[in-house]
Amino acid sequence: MTTRYQQLLLLTTLLAGSLLISLVTYRPALPITNTQPAKKIVPQVFAYTIAIPRPPMRYQLPPVVAGKKPQQTPLGLKKSRFFDRLIPLIEQQNDLTLQTRTSIQGMKEQLQLGQTLTVTQQLTLQQLAARYRLRAGEVDDLTLIDALLAKIDVLPPSLVLAQAASESAWGESRFAREANNLYGQWCFSTGCGLVPHHRPEGMTHEVTSYPSWQASVSAYFLNINSHPAYQPLRDLRLQRRKQNLAISGELLAAGLEKYSARGTIYIKSLQQIIRVNDLARLDQF
Repeated sequence: MTTRYQQLLLLTTLLAGSLLISLVTYRPALPITNTQPAKKIVPQVFAYTIAIPRPPMRYQLPPVVAGKKPQQTPLGLKKSRFFDRLIPLIEQQNDLTLQTRTSIQGMKEQLQLGQTLTVTQQLTLQQLAARYRLRAGEVDDLTLIDALLAKIDVLPPSLVLAQAASESAWGESRFAREANNLYGQWCFSTGCGLVPHHRPEGMTHEVTSYPSWQASVSAYFLNINSHPAYQPLRDLRLQRRKQNLAISGELLAAGLEKYSARGTIYIKSLQQIIRVNDLARLDQF
């Protein structure tokens, strides 16, 4: 009796324990409100950009904005390119000028020694006289040679560069780009160059067209060394020669008052360009 009662009590206890465990662990299912299959969850991927260091640039170029024209070349780079291209041309023209001077000085020494000039030398003097606006037949050979030596002489690179920068907007003006004209020099026959957009009514001049920058520099040298308007510059240069002093571009600029209608203001602007860009260091004469 006792044994059977104990068995029933043990069975009752086990059933009650199982029921209690089920109640504790039971989690009712959530109601289904969407019969469509669940979307596949794609893990989010993050992209990282690694900054690669670049070598430093000499000049920082401005960014290009979509829908807008690129900005102009930075002034420092524009100047550097302009000087690099023009300086060799100026040096070449000064070298040619010095060669001509040497030849003329040789003729002068011959005459001073009592020797006569050859037919070729006399022809050369006549051609140079015509080119530099002198009348060969009105004076003797020695006087003509001295007059030529006063005209055929070097021009300081600082001055040649300053004028080119001023007249051509550092090589970016219309006349520089389309006609290779760096100094705004004129011509007076139809079709000899470009017609200025704002040429006054009644004027017929054009801005001379040259085949190259070298041709423009050569024409500029001839103009400065021959035109009566620039006699003050040549006088200053000759004075420096006689005193055995350096030929300064900043000093000779004072003789260019008639080059521009701006007069003394133009002179001061050239001298400012020379100083700001330290161009005097190029004048080694």
